Amino acid sequence: MKISLVAPSLSSMDMLLKLVGELFEYEVLPQKKEQTQHAIQQLLNNPELGQAWFIEVDVDGEKFIAGHIIISFSFSLEHGGRIGLIDQFYLKPEWRQQGIGTELIPQVEQHVASAGVNALSLEVNIGNSGARKFYEKHGFVPRRQFCMMTKVIKPAEIPLNLAS
Repeated sequence: MKISLVAPSLSSMDMLLKLVGELFEYEVLPQKKEQTQHAIQQLLNNPELGQAWFIEVDVDGEKFIAGHIIISFSFSLEHGGRIGLIDQFYLKPEWRQQGIGTELIPQVEQHVASAGVNALSLEVNIGNSGARKFYEKHGFVPRRQFCMMTKVIKPAEIPLNLAS
């Protein structure tokens, strides 16, 4: 079995949207499909925002899309520049527990390093001990003194005059 990261194109966006929908369903997250589609279009049209890949599995010459991974870029003084955030890492249930993730993590690290990324972060559901053990096995360290917090900003809440 050969595992590869394959960049999606705008023509394969429907397939990526389907996989993202499966992840939202699996994680029981609310999804606004129009918002998700717009965000994926932004990502695919603006590589400075991050990278997306299909996870392609080649079994005896037959290729399957087993999932996807999306990395968004940010900047951190603490880490000396550009950082990556694993926004989504999804494998379809039938492809889990086969060593795919273990093979993928070094490939992802290579790709983001070549994009100037100094550190890679991710969020994992605190109750998902299997995922937490997997990431820790691959060098991700919980930052126990930190709690990631989020506030959704609606366009109407953004002040119009930022120059003052």
